[in-house]
Amino acid sequence: MTVPQEAGATDAREQLIEEFGQVMQEFQRSTDTLDQRVADRLGLNRTDLRCLELLFGPAPMSPGELAAAAGLTTGGVTTAIDRLERSGYATRVRDTADRRRVTVQPTEKSYAMVAEIFAPIAQEGAVYLRELDAADLTRMIDFLRFATRRHHDHAERLARG
Repeated sequence: MTVPQEAGATDAREQLIEEFGQVMQEFQRSTDTLDQRVADRLGLNRTDLRCLELLFGPAPMSPGELAAAAGLTTGGVTTAIDRLERSGYATRVRDTADRRRVTVQPTEKSYAMVAEIFAPIAQEGAVYLRELDAADLTRMIDFLRFATRRHHDHAERLARG
């Protein structure tokens, strides 16, 4: 009688999917709590912290690019950049090739903050991930890319009304 076994396997799989959803919600809440603690520690609001985090991307960002990435108006991003500059976490830098172009970049103070706060988190994560095989890591990467795309898609849907 394979039907009851299949049904049992399906039930067990559905329970795992439900548990995974609950664990993801817990993870999102823990990330939110950590972000708030980091913002508090740095004396920033959450919007400014988000802008600062975006500045650690692969390339320097113009204020307009930062505004788009953070979902802010140009006025809102100017205010955020001003606060980040006053706090010593970011600076506006003129492009040497095009003096009209300005980018916003993290300061040494920001890099020191990242090392102090996030290095232990990254190290603990790396220890755990090194215990996984390549197939597990690939599946985790695939899921995170999928989830990121879905979050962006749903954020856009909500922005459209």
